[in-house]
Amino acid sequence: MSRKANNEGSIRKRANGTWEGRYSDGVNADGKQIQRSVYGKTRQEVADKLHTIFYQKQQGIYVTPTKVLVKDWLIDWLHNYAHITVRPSTYISYEGYIYNHIIPCIGDLPIQKLTPPLVQNFYNDRYLNGRTDGKGGLSSKTLHNMHNMFHQAMEQAKNNGLIMQDPTENVILPRSPKKEMRVLSVEEQLRSLSVTHLHRSGFAIKLDLATGSCIGELCALKWTDLNYQRKTIKVSRTLQRIKTDQLEREELDGSESMTMVVEGDVKTSSGFREIPIPDKIWTELMLHQQAQQQEYQTLGIPILPDGYVFAMPFGTCVEPSTMRDALNHLLAAAGIEHANFHSLRHTFATRAIEAGIPVKTLSDILGHSQVQITMDLYCHSSIDHMRDSMNALMGMF
Repeated sequence: MSRKANNEGSIRKRANGTWEGRYSDGVNADGKQIQRSVYGKTRQEVADKLHTIFYQKQQGIYVTPTKVLVKDWLIDWLHNYAHITVRPSTYISYEGYIYNHIIPCIGDLPIQKLTPPLVQNFYNDRYLNGRTDGKGGLSSKTLHNMHNMFHQAMEQAKNNGLIMQDPTENVILPRSPKKEMRVLSVEEQLRSLSVTHLHRSGFAIKLDLATGSCIGELCALKWTDLNYQRKTIKVSRTLQRIKTDQLEREELDGSESMTMVVEGDVKTSSGFREIPIPDKIWTELMLHQQAQQQEYQTLGIPILPDGYVFAMPFGTCVEPSTMRDALNHLLAAAGIEHANFHSLRHTFATRAIEAGIPVKTLSDILGHSQVQITMDLYCHSSIDHMRDSMNALMGMF
């Protein structure tokens, strides 16, 4: 056995002809010195490995070897880090990325063997063949979302000393195509408003067109969120139906629902906001409250001060799927091409810009953290408005 200087390690030739290098790596819980080994086909190869280890130790970038697998770390990160920091719906989407994509493809790799090229190949494969139904690849948006999650998990692994470098850094993701947003024309908006009386949730559609709220915020709205003096509504929660988590699904025997309705905080701090309601809409909101209370009295159920503004006949919440059905019903009744609830948000923002509302004010109403987000996402000009603006230029010709 040949020892290196300063007790940095030792190198020996093994019986099978390969070489082994041993070095000290601290002490264990009993105070005994921990010895680790590296192997190679030649003495020089082992010497180089030992030299790299000693250099890393001197620079403070050494990472203790571990046999932890990618799947073991991701499950640990999901339960102990993501679970306490993200919303339930985000947690469920993270679960899907981990159990449906990452674990089946690269989950059995030791975490310290995961490299940027391996991650790049994984992303490329998911983009081409990642759909769980076998009908093609994941969208670029889904891939970006999965990468953001994977990157968070690997950064935490790096902070915890499991890996030296984050293998998700410097990978290339496909560009997300810009999606054209559906905005109701002025004529379509008027037609949709003319039929809101045909459905018990019709006023919800009108309020959404008047405030630009998200569907989950609309469903979570309660009477205690109203300020009757200021004629405002406070947006602080969102309501949605999501899957139960992996552990709960494994425990269910099919006799219980695999989904649940959850009510949680809005996505960001800027999402907490107070929206002033136009006088005309406020008057209709008060009439809606009176009608709801009369219905409760007829049905013999208590009128709760913290009840939902938009509720089913016996006071339970209106779920987003039910609200979407109401929108689809009213659009069909008005003979309007399909539009989703986010189209109503886009429509509100477009009408606001056309009416001359300052972008900063609009950004606050929509709950955006930056004005640029409002400009990039929601400020559209209708064809009619663009035509009027173009015609205004004709005085110069």
